Amino acid sequence: MRIAIGSDQAGQAAKEQIAAKLVEAGHEVTDATSAVQPHSSADYAEQVAMLVLRHNAERGIIITSRVVGASVAANRVPGIRAAACHDAYSAAIGAKAEGMNVLVLALHSLEQDRAQEVVDAYLGATLAPVEVVGGLPPRRLQRVFSHVRENITQELAVADLAQVVGMSQYYFSKLFKLSTGTTPHQYVMRQRVERAQEILREGETPLAEVATHVGFETQSHFTSVFRRLAGVTPKHYREVHQAAAPMDTLAQDLNQTPQQKSARAA
Repeated sequence: MRIAIGSDQAGQAAKEQIAAKLVEAGHEVTDATSAVQPHSSADYAEQVAMLVLRHNAERGIIITSRVVGASVAANRVPGIRAAACHDAYSAAIGAKAEGMNVLVLALHSLEQDRAQEVVDAYLGATLAPVEVVGGLPPRRLQRVFSHVRENITQELAVADLAQVVGMSQYYFSKLFKLSTGTTPHQYVMRQRVERAQEILREGETPLAEVATHVGFETQSHFTSVFRRLAGVTPKHYREVHQAAAPMDTLAQDLNQTPQQKSARAA
């Protein structure tokens, strides 16, 4: 199963433990927190919700010290049903009966064994269909998402997006906001920044080239939009994440069993 996971700064360690267990169980896990600043309010919850909405993930999991705030932020995204659960029964019923596609775990009441039981029950339950009222029909919405993803290096005018689904610009913009909680332009800008963050984490591509790769005409415009959405400049973002990479590798090495280390050495 494809799972999006996110947390606030306080829940980062618990998130990493749960994510590791999910990967061991064969799930494909996407960390939504890497796309936002750790201190950015409840943006991590919105990121998890957006990954589920875009079908990049089938379900979402949020670990947080601010359960109400995270739940409210996730539920602002149309088509998302997020709720906090503290026991396995509630998690299973939430998914099966209520269509809960984002599970919120409270850090203050989180014990590792119980948390894993809640997560397992949630993922093991069949998800009830979530009826989306208003907005673009789901297939048309996904068509727009795909078009943006595949053409992120190009100019993406609202009129062009409307043409993808055969609608007037006015009607498309109105329905798109009902479906996503954001305007088409805002959505495109966020997608450009998310793609830039991937490039910045991966290597040393000059910032001017990164700007071009994600569809900005100038580096100054890129920097301005990036700082507004991510909370830091592209340069600072790359420095922080590349500095953290060696520590992540060290942590993985320390967590490996002797057999795993021997196998890797061989």
